[in-house]
This record gives sequence, structure tokens and C-alpha cells, in this order.
Amino acid sequence: MKKYLLFILLTLSFTFSKETKIGFVDSKRIFSEYQASAAASAQFNEFVKSCQDSAAVLRQNIEKLQSELEAQKLVLSEEARLKKLDEIDVLTKAYNNYLQDVFGSGGKIEQKNDELMAPLIKKINEAVAKIAEQEGFKIVLDLSEGIYYAAGELDITDLVINQLNLEYGPAATPAGEVKKTIAIFPLREENSEAQNAKLGERAQDELYTAINTFRTRYNIIAKNMVKAEMLKHNLRRYIEDDQAYRIGRTLLCDYIIIGNIKKSVNKINYTISIRKVDGEKIIAQRKRTVTEEFKLSESLNNDLRALLSKIE
Repeated sequence: MKKYLLFILLTLSFTFSKETKIGFVDSKRIFSEYQASAAASAQFNEFVKSCQDSAAVLRQNIEKLQSELEAQKLVLSEEARLKKLDEIDVLTKAYNNYLQDVFGSGGKIEQKNDELMAPLIKKINEAVAKIAEQEGFKIVLDLSEGIYYAAGELDITDLVINQLNLEYGPAATPAGEVKKTIAIFPLREENSEAQNAKLGERAQDELYTAINTFRTRYNIIAKNMVKAEMLKHNLRRYIEDDQAYRIGRTLLCDYIIIGNIKKSVNKINYTISIRKVDGEKIIAQRKRTVTEEFKLSESLNNDLRALLSKIE
């Protein structure tokens, strides 16, 4: 399906200033994780297949007549041959008209896409506007439209997705199984090089990106919600274990992921652990050294998967 996006300007006439607060959403993630999108995509794909099947039938009729003409060309009279050619011509024109009417610009496929997308875009716009208003943003832009960087606290994608999916209630889980809730904290930056590179927040961002593939198995506390709770306790980039446990309890988490990180030239050392909030117990821990900064993402991704495999 085509995805026509939306960007929200909550204040249409404004002057950029230090007070102008700009937020961001990742539209690709919103469409991917908004549960209504799956139903709309299925309906759209079914419609397209029906149109393709109809086109195939028309094409088969043409090919059948062409085969008959080829097989009978030595025995058909000139009048019969011309009649057959006229039939093929009529069917060919009907086939080409069908392709244009259905698959061409402004055709039925495009109209169906617009019909299905319109209510989704309306709901997404409303959700973005609601979250933006709650969070105090004047403008919301799309990260997937050529914006190369946005600070984590400005990204409201998780909040928007959670708002949109409220109508569906909790995600389905196997009978008798309750989804565990997880929050991820920025890693403690243990030296000035790590602080200057903002590696603690970067590692948190990488871990949140990696854990998205596990959303069907776990409830993931939005990064902005973690950030908001940290700010309530006057915590910005440095958080102790006991503080993380306390915030984890506030957010009703079953588990939290925390750790520390430091940098020396190109070498990065980090430790991450997954901990059970009830009883403040370390479930699993990974220590790693990466010798090139660009390898940090892959390393964190692999370690996260290893940690999650240890959850009960």
C-alpha cells in the first residue's frame, strides 16, 4: 500500500526561536506497528489480487482466440479469419482499457488505496496531535523524510504507536501467558570520552531499535517515558542501579536493562545486564569490548538477544 504521510504543524503560523519545541515521528514504524495497518494492507492486497485475476482471465481469452486462429488458419475462410481477428481486437482493447482503468494513474487500485488509507491517516494525525500537545511540541516532523538525527527525547514515535493501539487492548499472547514489561535505561558513561560521544544515550537508542523485533513477546516501555521519569528525579544521563530499580517500579516493569560504558580512543568497553525489578536480581549480564565504534550497534543487538533469552 502507498503510505501518504501527514505532517503535523500544531501551530501553523510561528516564528522559530529557542522556545519552539520540535518533535519527530518515524512514519515507517508507525505504519508497521499500528495494528489497523495490517488489516488495511490485507484488504488492499485481496482487492489487488482480485483485479489481477480478472485481468488474467481477459488475457487468457485473448490467448485462446489467438491459438484457435493459429491452429485453424489453413482451413478458415477469409471471412472467418477476419471475424476472428476482429474478436481478438475487441478483446485486446477491452483488456488494455481494463488495465488502464484499474492499474493506471487514478485507477481503481489507487482509489482503493486512498479509501483505505484515509481513515488511518486521520487517526494517525489525531494521535500525533494529541501526543504532541501533551508533550508540549509545536511542530512534529517525520524522521523517515530525510532528517538525519533527532535527540531521543524529541522522538514521540513510541508514544504515538501506543496511543493508536489502545483501541485494540493488550496484544494477544499465548493462552495463560502474560507479557513481561521491559524498560531500557541509558548506559552510565564512565569517562569523559564516553560522555563527549554521548555513548550512553546512543547505546540506549541502539537497544531500543533492536528490541522492536520482540514487541509481540514483551511490553516495551517507551523511551520517552523512561526519560520523563528520569527527569522527574533530576536524572539526565547518569543513573545508579537503585535509581533505575525505583523508576522501574514506578513504570510497573518486570525487567529493566541497564549498564555502563566507557571509551578509549577507538576502543569501547561496556557492560549491560537485564534485571528483575521484583527482588532487584540480575538475570543475565554481558561484557563486551568493541574496537571500532561502528561495530557498537551489531554488538549491542547480539547481546540484547542473549539477555532476552534468559528471561523466565
